[in-house]
Amino acid sequence: MFHPLKAFDGFPLWQAELRRGDIVLFRFPVAEAPDDSDEAAMPKLRPCLVLDVHERLGRRTATIAYGTSARTRANRGYNIIAATKSGMETAGLDRPTRFVGIRRITVGLDHSGFEPAEGTASPIIGFLDDDLRERMNAVRARIQAEADIAREMRRERREEQRRWQQEERDFLERNRALHAASQKNKGHAHD
Repeated sequence: MFHPLKAFDGFPLWQAELRRGDIVLFRFPVAEAPDDSDEAAMPKLRPCLVLDVHERLGRRTATIAYGTSARTRANRGYNIIAATKSGMETAGLDRPTRFVGIRRITVGLDHSGFEPAEGTASPIIGFLDDDLRERMNAVRARIQAEADIAREMRRERREEQRRWQQEERDFLERNRALHAASQKNKGHAHD
């Protein structure tokens, strides 16, 4: 029997099926460096939210957001919180979880941080329900808008720097021309 999603590509089925809004188990890197006694410790396995799946140069990657059950007011405009019973069940979560859209990384789907859920060959444990998917899209839009604004500001800065450099060159050329003209006039004054 032919299985189109398993079609001899050599990559696991979950990689072909992964979609935006899925919840995966991933060892998200810790922000702070481990102390000397804990150097070999692996990052904690945690649920992470797939914000995007990309294909670049024939390689599939995913942008995933950090998931935590810790309660805090940090990153308020970037949180997607699965806290209702039905939302947690759909997402495959056993406790309220906050996905932090501002704390995200992009990794290849072959990254060793992905870990299969117990008894499966896939790290996908669930997906967002419609309400949480809507919230995720609002967070994604905010992140994209901020990226667009930052890109435009960088473009404007580069353009301003080029304009200043051109004005500086024009100023130097005018000064050289004025200096040459004054030197020439001094030479004529003595005749």
